[in-house]
Amino acid sequence: MHRSLDIDFRVIEDQLRGRNFVRSSEMLGPTENLFKTKEHGYRRVDDATFLHVMHFEAGTTYSLRITRPDYVCIQISVGGTYNRWIDDHVAPVKPATIDITNAPLSFSDTTAGAKLRGVLIACKREYLIDHFKLNVDRVPAVYRPIFNSGAGSPSALTLPANPDVMVAADQILSWKHHEPLRHLYLNAKAIEIICEVVAQINGWVPQMRRPPASQSKRVAIEAAATIYRREIFNAPTIEQLAMRVGLNRNDLTEGFREAFGATPHVYGHLLRMEEARLMLQDGQLSISEVARRIGYEGYSSFSRAYSSHFGHSPSVEKRPAQPIAGSDLLHPTPPVQTEQR
Repeated sequence: MHRSLDIDFRVIEDQLRGRNFVRSSEMLGPTENLFKTKEHGYRRVDDATFLHVMHFEAGTTYSLRITRPDYVCIQISVGGTYNRWIDDHVAPVKPATIDITNAPLSFSDTTAGAKLRGVLIACKREYLIDHFKLNVDRVPAVYRPIFNSGAGSPSALTLPANPDVMVAADQILSWKHHEPLRHLYLNAKAIEIICEVVAQINGWVPQMRRPPASQSKRVAIEAAATIYRREIFNAPTIEQLAMRVGLNRNDLTEGFREAFGATPHVYGHLLRMEEARLMLQDGQLSISEVARRIGYEGYSSFSRAYSSHFGHSPSVEKRPAQPIAGSDLLHPTPPVQTEQR
């Protein structure tokens, strides 16, 4: 079965007036069998900007026709690929890239079973320039129509996705809390991504082109390492981490070996051990509590792992808790007696 879909950004803009979120089914009809996900729709960021979170599996093959007059679209792809058509130009949308377009009309084809993960931010063209102070003069002339013309450009401006953008996109895709925190958080992250992209454009290096596969992989590995550091107390599995940065397990493992000389599992273990040492040296927590916080079920298993890593038991690092400020007033130190001559 093949479905043809039609989305008009002007309709989304109208639907979001006075609302924070509009489901795709309100504009496309029933989508339960089309997008396998809990949430598929468009979220208001402000009067000139909205966010679309792509985190779904295509239940059937479909073609999507998008009408987007005078909107600049910033798309960060994390996982999955599909083809996008603008006029007679067709280009695959690949992971670990930032694609920026403003074509008034585009088409995309997605096959059944495709798993897409990414973020799309649509922003009014003049608002993007005026509010975020995007310097169009820094953009190569061939891509300037994206920002200075309502007619748009058939070619997408593709930037290398730096780790900060990839991590922000991952945070949007991974955030699980409910409203109103969800709305506030996702909007803040959307603004963060726009700021990162504008800063990247304003600091444009003339040689900047579509990144080679090796560079895209390095960016994904740096993003994965950042996720490990952020989520050290509840680290994702290797399979989860690979999915979140758009790599397969083998590429993730190979990339960690190249970048850090260790597998993702070993890298995560090193981070936990270092964090455990800092907590022990701080002296505020018991050894058992430190073990629990970094993911060990009991004192014994943690002590063995710690001793194997550092060559001594965790008790060697344990320092007495520092006295609370002002406690010397309760237990003053006796004055030193000096001999009177």
